[in-house]
Amino acid sequence: MTNESRRAGLARKVAAPFLAVAVLATGAHLWWNTNVFGPADVCGGLVPTDAAQAVFSASGRVSDRDGLADRSGDQLDFTCTVENTSLVPGSDTGRIRVSGSRERGDFPFTDDGRWPGPASMAFFSGGATGAVGADHGWVLLPDACTTSDGPAIIEGYAPQGSDPMQLTRLLTEVADNAAERADCAAGLHLTAPDRLPAAAEQRRVGNAAVCGVKGLEFPGVPERRAEATEKVQDGTGATWSCEVTKRATYAVTQEPHIVAGIRSSPGYTEQPHTAGHQLSGFDKHHVVADCGGTPTYFSLEFDEAYTSEVDAPDTPSTQDLFTNFIDAAGKQFGCSAAS
Repeated sequence: MTNESRRAGLARKVAAPFLAVAVLATGAHLWWNTNVFGPADVCGGLVPTDAAQAVFSASGRVSDRDGLADRSGDQLDFTCTVENTSLVPGSDTGRIRVSGSRERGDFPFTDDGRWPGPASMAFFSGGATGAVGADHGWVLLPDACTTSDGPAIIEGYAPQGSDPMQLTRLLTEVADNAAERADCAAGLHLTAPDRLPAAAEQRRVGNAAVCGVKGLEFPGVPERRAEATEKVQDGTGATWSCEVTKRATYAVTQEPHIVAGIRSSPGYTEQPHTAGHQLSGFDKHHVVADCGGTPTYFSLEFDEAYTSEVDAPDTPSTQDLFTNFIDAAGKQFGCSAAS
């Protein structure tokens, strides 16, 4: 054997352990710091790992912690936490909490502390119906999933700063899978929107029309109007909302799946006529009217700045504000008082 052959053989023997270590290190990196070779889905098959990974801002291993937790005999009542972990120094564990539940149909518009104000959400409809805001969103399941307990939704909380579009896509896929699992998809395939409406921006009310609605009264002492601010959504979609900061939140929707869920919910019943309209709903400030043949939901929620002024002589009463709301905003949605 020549000297060159001996040296080549020695080099191979020396290199082999280093190559093996490199292969192991690469494999360990792929296993612990990425989702390569990982499962295609977690949470009992409801959450696609690719869609979940897109929500997290950093790469890592996607898992479902303790797995899917069914909370009752209802297959659409569940919760699951998806985690994104990595051994890269300085990395944090990311978490997405996904759940299924049944809600009163007008849940996006009621102030129970769980839901962000509707004026802060981007509503979408078409291939799927839902809304997404800062790190929180929901998607409505098909109408066939609604029972006497109300409509079913998929809700998700994502890490702070997550991309709302990626969260929307994830929740839509989970909703689609959940409907299939519960055998209520009714042949429908939910699809996420191509884009989301622009977020509403804060602005001063001043002398302009309140919420951009001609004739809408200011919810409070008139002298406070000049210093008040509001957040108003674009009024071209099926759902519109305006929040007069810390005073009142107005919402209107003609989105058919949301309205169907409202009308199918427990507690939905006939309400007193207002502004010439025959109404049904849950109470006198959360109602559905017939607007030119289109069922239209109106909601008005009051906040601390208004309630602190409600007894002042020039402050409109809650019912006067609601009557004015249906009359003024209703005109933009094809509502006219019954003759």
